[in-house]
Amino acid sequence: MGGLTESDARMLLAAIVEPGDAKCGALVKQFGACEVLGSDALLSSKVRNRKTEVDLQQLQAFTDESQALWITPEFPEWPSALNDLGDLAPLGLWVLGDISVLERSSPAIAMVGSRSSTHYGEQVSVELSAALSAVGMSVVSGGALGIDAACHRGALAGGGSTIAILAGGVDVPYPRSNDGLFERIKKKGLLVSESPPGTPALRHRFLVRNRLIAAWGWGTVVLEAQIRSGAIATASHAAGLNRDVMAVPGPITSTSSEGCHQLIRDGAVLVTSASDILELVRGDLPRHAPHSAPVSSTLGTLDL
Repeated sequence: MGGLTESDARMLLAAIVEPGDAKCGALVKQFGACEVLGSDALLSSKVRNRKTEVDLQQLQAFTDESQALWITPEFPEWPSALNDLGDLAPLGLWVLGDISVLERSSPAIAMVGSRSSTHYGEQVSVELSAALSAVGMSVVSGGALGIDAACHRGALAGGGSTIAILAGGVDVPYPRSNDGLFERIKKKGLLVSESPPGTPALRHRFLVRNRLIAAWGWGTVVLEAQIRSGAIATASHAAGLNRDVMAVPGPITSTSSEGCHQLIRDGAVLVTSASDILELVRGDLPRHAPHSAPVSSTLGTLDL
């Protein structure tokens, strides 16, 4: 389309097409976003439209008002690990927070689990994420209640950065009960979405965004999950991307850990410490160097 940059066209497509549409991704890869936007492709059954018409200036205004930044694969800040998703890669991302997190290109680990978490699961999540954060690993999760929130809190407590990949717009992060946490993340991390500002976090978008969490991390750790859950879906995405899949065992009587135990039976690596995780995803590091003392002994001094 005349006058549009490739970045502009990708922004419009991201507002028109549902996230994770492989057919649209394939078209953009083959022809470019400008040509796809100006063709009949979006009017056909090849892609799943959520809107039929979007005003670019209004979309850019919403982006500016939310203080977000729109980035695409052409930007130096783009997280190149997402390119491994192929046709399922996002057309672009709205990011809000400390952009230097992207510029530093810190190694990242995905950490996910149940919303209906137990005290055990939350404690382990905080301790492991704090230890990983303390040695420079960015913690990526979904901003949800339970294990996700505990992982973000732990990463912040460890002094490092954390990234929350959202199912809705970065200006309306869900759930609202985590608003205080989201404000903290914006100061030392990032809120990320492939949907425009103002987009509600609809149910199906939670499952779709899980592929981004899996791709962003060098590996995925499942800390507590039932057998059928978004966390297990994230682990499946990670395995499909040849990322390391790890799981933390729980009490054998706990239904909250059934998914983790199933992952371990299916070949996921059992991990119980930050050292275990680092040894797997960064094999060049000494096994006990980053976690020579129990993390829980230091958590009393951290702002959780």
